[in-house]
Amino acid sequence: MNKLKENYLFFITILLFIIIFILFAYFLLQKNNNIDKSIIRLASLSPSITEYIYDTGLDKYLIADTTYCNYPEDAKHKEKIGSFNDVNYEQIAKLKINTAIIQQNMQAQKEKLESMGIKVIEINNNTINDILNAYDILGNEFNIKNITDKRKNQIQEKIENIKKSLPKNKKENSAVISIFRNYGSKISTFTAAGGNNLYNDILEILNIDNPLKNFPPYTEISKESILKINPAFIFDMYHGNDYKDAQKDWADMPLKAVKNNDVIILYENYLSLPGPRIDLIIEKFAHEYISKLND
Repeated sequence: MNKLKENYLFFITILLFIIIFILFAYFLLQKNNNIDKSIIRLASLSPSITEYIYDTGLDKYLIADTTYCNYPEDAKHKEKIGSFNDVNYEQIAKLKINTAIIQQNMQAQKEKLESMGIKVIEINNNTINDILNAYDILGNEFNIKNITDKRKNQIQEKIENIKKSLPKNKKENSAVISIFRNYGSKISTFTAAGGNNLYNDILEILNIDNPLKNFPPYTEISKESILKINPAFIFDMYHGNDYKDAQKDWADMPLKAVKNNDVIILYENYLSLPGPRIDLIIEKFAHEYISKLND
C-alpha cells in the first residue's frame, strides 16, 4: 500500500513538473512573440501601410517610411528608407529599426529584413476583407484590439449605410473599371479590374455587374474586348495631367456608356490606394454612380 502511495506521489510530482515546464515555455514564447512597446522602432514599407499606422495610433512608434508616403501630412516628415521596390536596408540598420510592416507580396524584402533580426508583420489589402483583416493583425500584434475593432466596425457600418442609400428596385447595370491606361490619347488597351480585388468588391456593393469578374484581378483589355462587352457604365481612374480632358479619350468609342454620358472620371489619388480610407473610396464610387442614375 505504501509502495502504491509512493508511486502515486511520484507520478503527481512528475506531472506537476511537466505542467510547470509547459506553462513556463508558453509564457516565454509569448514574451518573445509579443512586441515590447517600450522599445518599438517601426518602419512602414508602403503608403497604405503608413495609413494603417496613423489610423490605429501606432504612428508614435513610426521612425521611417518610404518615399511616396505622403498621407497624412506628418508622414512626409519621417525618415525615408527608399521605395517599395528599392528598400534602403543600410538606412534601416542605421535607424535601428526593429519592427517592420510590409505587404504580403514582398517576400524578398521580408527575408532580408528577418535576416537583419527585424520582426516582420505582413498585411494584405487586395480586397475589402483583406483590409478588415489587416486591422485584426495589427490589433493582435500590438495589443490594440480596442482600437482596431472600433475602426473595423466603423468601416462596416459605413458600407451598410452606403448599401441602404442605393436606389431601390433599380435593374442591375454592368460596369467596367479602368485602372490604368495611356492618358491623352484614344483608347486602345487598358488595365481593368477583374475579380478578387477591391474594385470588384465595390461593384458588388453597388449592385453592379462586373463583366470581367472571372478574369484575373488586374487584366489587360483590348479595344475589341470592351466593344464586345459594351458596359452601361465605365469608371475611369484617371492619372493623367488634366482629368477634364479624360472624356475626350473615350469619345470615338461606340459604347452605351459613352453615348449616354455614363463614363465616370475618378481622379483623386486616394482612390488608387486600398487601405484605411476604404470607406471614402466606396463612398466616392457610390456618389458618382447614384448621381448618374439620377441624371
